[in-house]
Amino acid sequence: MQHFVPEIVSIAEACLGGLRGRSALLIGSEIQRQPYKMLLQQAGIKSIYQEETPQRLTALLPYTQLLMNMPDLSRQGDAVPNLQISAAAIAQGCAGRRTPLVIFDLAETSSIEELAGLLPAVCLYTPDDLRSILARKLFRMTLV
Repeated sequence: MQHFVPEIVSIAEACLGGLRGRSALLIGSEIQRQPYKMLLQQAGIKSIYQEETPQRLTALLPYTQLLMNMPDLSRQGDAVPNLQISAAAIAQGCAGRRTPLVIFDLAETSSIEELAGLLPAVCLYTPDDLRSILARKLFRMTLV
């Protein structure tokens, strides 16, 4: 998904009705987070929380409207199962939430339990969802 950073940020902006004044949580390595951070700042996002792992997810979710999870599963080896974000962890972080939370799972394969997308006020974009959206966009561009 690293090749489609501008498109993904554009989708996030459309989903939230703009990014100005919003907060985001980026989870992943510094190298993976950097292009998203730069474009989110240019779009006027108020706060960007950055984490290498999802350990502090439940503590930070109440302060964010956008979550972008981009684990580098190829570098994690045996630790990969620990990087899966559960729907229960997201539900815990969303307790009492009144504003929408848009989640982008930017891994090659799902790194966020899909049940999270069924939680109230949560909109989850899985890797398959994003590939489908981006493929349609590329197809339309070739027709022009």
